[in-house]
Amino acid sequence: MSKTAKQSESIPELRISALALMAILGENSMTGYEIKKTIDSSEMNFWKDSFGSIYPNLQLLTKLGYAKKTLCETTGRKRTAYALTELGKGVVNSWLELPERQKPVKIELLLKLRFGYRLGENSVEKLLKSHIEHQKELLPDLYETIQHIDGLPISLELETKRMTTDFLYRYTRMMIEWSEFSLTRLDKLKK
Repeated sequence: MSKTAKQSESIPELRISALALMAILGENSMTGYEIKKTIDSSEMNFWKDSFGSIYPNLQLLTKLGYAKKTLCETTGRKRTAYALTELGKGVVNSWLELPERQKPVKIELLLKLRFGYRLGENSVEKLLKSHIEHQKELLPDLYETIQHIDGLPISLELETKRMTTDFLYRYTRMMIEWSEFSLTRLDKLKK
């Protein structure tokens, strides 16, 4: 049996959202609010989660013994912070070593484009233009984050943050290019 197969067997079947929370908690203990802020930051633009998913997953991880709760006081208020247990660290580290799970890509834009023909060319054109505008709004923050990281002393943690941000930057540029190309194809239909 291969090392990957053995690791797979030792990791309980957790949703990717729970594993993502464990990876985040692997950096430091945090409150649910701090986890949400981390997820919403530009460096985590590739992963989104809601409080409606975060808190049930934190409860599950605590119940399974992968995370523990502690009370902390911030700005005069008592809050519950979560930290990984040694067992949780082992599970998340084993998961990080496994190949990614192959799931179908779910991109709402593509779903809407696939069936948008029902609403006509103007609707499809509006969807693509809106997408281009949104993607162009993301580029400056991503570029600024890359430049900021490039100005810091190099470390593995910073380099992996740069890799993910660079991926998002290149992906965003590709989506703009693809959307613009799609608009030119749509223009051909009008002629």
